[in-house]
Amino acid sequence: MAIYSCNLTSVGKTTHASGTSGAHLRYIAREDAEPVILAEHIPSDAQAARTWMDRQESADRKNARLIDKVRIALPRELNKEQRLALVQEFAGELTQNRVPWFAAIHQEGKDQGNPHLHLVIRDRDIETGKRVLKLSDSARDREAAGLTPKAAEWVRERWETVCNTALERAGVAARIDRRSLEAQGVDREPTIHIGPRASHIEANVRRPESKSRMTANGREIDYPRIDLGRTRNERQAEIIDLNLERAARSPDFETRARARLEREQRSADRVLESGLRADARKRRFEVDSVKKTHRLRLDDVRAKEEMESRAAREAVKKAIAPKIADMRKQHTQQRADLKAKESKLLNRLLVMIDFTGRTKRTQEGARKALSAVHKRERSSLAAEAKDTRKTQAEAVKARYAPERQEIADSRKRALSGLADRHSHAETRADQSRQQREAERESARRQLDTNLRTYKAVAQDRGAKPRDRSPGLGN
Repeated sequence: MAIYSCNLTSVGKTTHASGTSGAHLRYIAREDAEPVILAEHIPSDAQAARTWMDRQESADRKNARLIDKVRIALPRELNKEQRLALVQEFAGELTQNRVPWFAAIHQEGKDQGNPHLHLVIRDRDIETGKRVLKLSDSARDREAAGLTPKAAEWVRERWETVCNTALERAGVAARIDRRSLEAQGVDREPTIHIGPRASHIEANVRRPESKSRMTANGREIDYPRIDLGRTRNERQAEIIDLNLERAARSPDFETRARARLEREQRSADRVLESGLRADARKRRFEVDSVKKTHRLRLDDVRAKEEMESRAAREAVKKAIAPKIADMRKQHTQQRADLKAKESKLLNRLLVMIDFTGRTKRTQEGARKALSAVHKRERSSLAAEAKDTRKTQAEAVKARYAPERQEIADSRKRALSGLADRHSHAETRADQSRQQREAERESARRQLDTNLRTYKAVAQDRGAKPRDRSPGLGN
């Protein structure tokens, strides 16, 4: 039985932050994932696709559904060319070639053993601009539109049909089944999904620890009690071991033989991965240590620079304070002199007998002129203080610039040296994993050969395969 995994979610303007759709397109098309990109009516370049999506988002109404996301596990039983054809066929059938879509196949590097597809659908008819698939609509609305009520179930059924057709066309006996294991009558625990972030942290940083978390509606989830101190990887391993233990007790001798083989292979995997995980965490610790050392050095330089800058600002403030005081005193005196001049008896009489208002306007003009002079003098002094502070700040910055640059260069050299050394170590780790995978495949092929031989011998003898089979164990 091939692996079945198909997940459908949507991104909307009211449910996600602005730019989420475009960011998702760029993320699934990132270079380090070595994706195979397929696209219809959307640019195939990651940045161009994001720009296109951002423009679409800005043109949509405020409560619009922007994209539908489909994440699918691709069958390992098919080769890369067959997977490519399968994705092309599925995307075309699902979208009816009427709406834009963007697909990224991840099957290289860390995803060699976990080939999967990220499919993004922009549900807008390329001609009319109207929604066609309505994958995020309610069952009632979909039924009213003449569509299968449950969108997720329809997508899952379409994937099952298209994928099984491709497996049959490739001559592969395995099939996928969208039903639950219980519905299939399979006595096996379903495995759990482990996200890339959790996998990266456990493999390269540290063993994750559960923490209680508060949901958006204020409900506390006690994860430590739920997972009993196990990580998701550890729980996944428990489920797989449990399933293999059940299979090893199966009445069917072939099932038992394959279960024993997989247990042996998993045991060898654990030994290898334990060592590789320890090495990866050590490499990560070395990188973090270098970054922390230089960050502390830089923080120390920044603290000294800030202290000196603060002292320089205080010095400028003290130096300019007497000038400010003198200027205020001078301005106060000038305003008092002008007021005294205007208060003289003659000037008051002139204002009273001047029916034209010329004298009053002259006095107001004198006051405004004095105010303008004072404003210019204040601005000039403020500019002088600003220039002095700027000069002092640049001088302080210049004094510490060489030290900052030396720290940056030292950090770059240290990280570059680690990167070179770690690159060789990661290459050796990849080679070890590839060798382990080759050993696994060799063991599986040998078991297949032994099983075929045993079945042929049993058929020649006209007998059913016995509970104990030579060369296959119990």
